[in-house]
Amino acid sequence: MKSKNKLCFVSIDIEHDYADKEKFFRGVENLDKILDIFRKHGIPATLFITGDVLEKYKETVIKWSKDFEIACHSYSHRFWNTLDHKERQGELDKFKILYSSIFKAEPIGFRSPSHLIDEDALHILEEERFSYDSSVVPNYPFFKKYRGYKGRAPAVPYYPHRTDIRRKGEMNILEIPVAGQLFGLPLAGIWIARIPFLVFRSLFSFYNPPFITVNMHSWDILDNSFRKSSVDQFFSSLDRILSLLETKDYTFVNGRQIYEIFSKDKR
Repeated sequence: MKSKNKLCFVSIDIEHDYADKEKFFRGVENLDKILDIFRKHGIPATLFITGDVLEKYKETVIKWSKDFEIACHSYSHRFWNTLDHKERQGELDKFKILYSSIFKAEPIGFRSPSHLIDEDALHILEEERFSYDSSVVPNYPFFKKYRGYKGRAPAVPYYPHRTDIRRKGEMNILEIPVAGQLFGLPLAGIWIARIPFLVFRSLFSFYNPPFITVNMHSWDILDNSFRKSSVDQFFSSLDRILSLLETKDYTFVNGRQIYEIFSKDKR
């Protein structure tokens, strides 16, 4: 990758299905419905995978790794605001041991479950030699309730400050923010399914941010109680949004590629 101009980071959080009392993985088992759209557009997406998915679907993940980057989404998907320092460390260590046994290398990317991240977590990731994190939401929509941190952050990849990860500093781990369109409108999951494509097309007709993300969950492909009958709309809109970004001259990149671009400024 040679340029920082108009980058689009595409990723999926791959975990057990949402809102199930027991852990089911129907989204994981049908994920190629999304991945085939990425393949159609030649997109080198990043798959943030939990340890229990990697353990349960080892051969499937190995197959995915031929086309996509495999990164860490914790081991068990427990929310990090409920874990102490030692428990967070344990989640990472357990994932890294499993990942290394399969891929003979260490993971370099991380995203916290539900984007719940803080300074302690980023310090642990830095100590564990992760190259980048992608958990910070720089501008969460004002009309959407969020249980995580509050406040704005840079909307392009940056190296965080040690005492405030929402501003630039001198940490050695790159933060790849989950950046949306105007007003923080995300190109993500249920937003893609529920917001008419014409709205996104209108926004991009007069504003093309230099960095934007398209992200979703493995269970976004499922019809369930809180997104009934929106799955067909999700697939259609996702395909059209990716085509739109191509016409706007965005370069699709994964987390590793973004790190390679922005780490040059750190050297």
